[in-house]
Amino acid sequence: MSKPGSFGPQRRPHASTHRDRRAASSPVALAGALGTRDEVGDSQMGDSREVRQLIRDRNVLIESLFAEQDTLVERVRAALGVEHSVNRRVRSDELHNDMARDVVRILSAARGGRAVVNGDDVADLAIAGEAWARQGVPVDEMLRAWQIGVEVVVGHVRDLGRRLGVEDADLLEFVSSALAWSDIAVVTAAKGHRTAEIALAIAEEERRAGFVRGVLFGTVPASDLRVTAEAHGIDPTREYVAIRARLADGVNQRKLEQQLGFHDSSQRRQGLCALVDGAIAGFLSEPPSTIGDGLAGVGAPRPLKYVAESYRQATRALMTVQACGLHGAHDLESLGLRAAVAMDSDVSDIIRARYLDPLSPGDSARELIATVRAYLACDMHVERTATRLFVHQNTVRYRLARFEELTGASLRETQVIVEVWWAIALSEMSL
Repeated sequence: MSKPGSFGPQRRPHASTHRDRRAASSPVALAGALGTRDEVGDSQMGDSREVRQLIRDRNVLIESLFAEQDTLVERVRAALGVEHSVNRRVRSDELHNDMARDVVRILSAARGGRAVVNGDDVADLAIAGEAWARQGVPVDEMLRAWQIGVEVVVGHVRDLGRRLGVEDADLLEFVSSALAWSDIAVVTAAKGHRTAEIALAIAEEERRAGFVRGVLFGTVPASDLRVTAEAHGIDPTREYVAIRARLADGVNQRKLEQQLGFHDSSQRRQGLCALVDGAIAGFLSEPPSTIGDGLAGVGAPRPLKYVAESYRQATRALMTVQACGLHGAHDLESLGLRAAVAMDSDVSDIIRARYLDPLSPGDSARELIATVRAYLACDMHVERTATRLFVHQNTVRYRLARFEELTGASLRETQVIVEVWWAIALSEMSL
């Protein structure tokens, strides 16, 4: 009669041979015993008759498992189908082959009594983990699938042991060996899965960055634009504004991308970005509102196929922002003529020679420029300029007259006023 909780009927061991049989069922002895059917000397294994019986019992169990291998695989697949969604992600024939291979490997390892993964096993298991990753199965689902498979195998072993009358100690030895090997094997498969995940992420990042650059530079063929955009989750029918941004000191790239509107979890904004020549560049369905860190230029809205025009504006805006020492996100509309001052070097060279170079170097030149700047900011009112500068009105008049004298220009002419404003803006920029 079986004891409560036992795997199956027990044979009553002789007291004199009990210790020898426990030694014979150890992993070391099992590794040798299950690898051969030759008789082992009494001096090493105890009573040879008991040992031969032990080997016969285990061989019967193992051979029966191999005979029911297909049934076991189907049970594993059925368990996965009930408890998990993995089998809906993978084609059924691939899943069947994977399960069959893994089950055979577990049984083979247990048959040899080893709990060490050899070189061939490492390669095979790593490949298996990589395959699951490439099929889009997350690592947690892969580990759960493995766990379900092992549970089914162990349960099947217990049921089979009861039917064959295998003793509890023999079943325990077999299951312990299988579980020990499985623990090592699953770590190996998980490493392969992680390696593939990293490689896939890098490849996807490169593809995404290539698409972003193609849109910004206008190199994506019109015939491919719609399909490629949809593959990246971008609506090809919408308009987008181009973005070009620089990181401020100590600012995290991911944080700035989020502030600009990329990686929007609400999906209100659509867009993609990549690093282009050391700057964050991309396009968004809506312009950023405010950014707390970094500098950004924003282009005008354009259809996806014309985003290159918007990107040219964004690049110009960013260069102006940097030249003016501004912060945040700006477009050409908000920057106004400053964008022309920063970018039109030919005109700026003429203006500089006309209005800035004639001024005497040193403090007097800075004083005259500061007075003219305040005069223009105060709508050319001498009284308000004097109040702003905390000087007498006659001092303002003297400095303005001195500026006219050195430059030969009249501050009462509209064109001169425009050119002088350009010169003042140019003097404030870092070009």
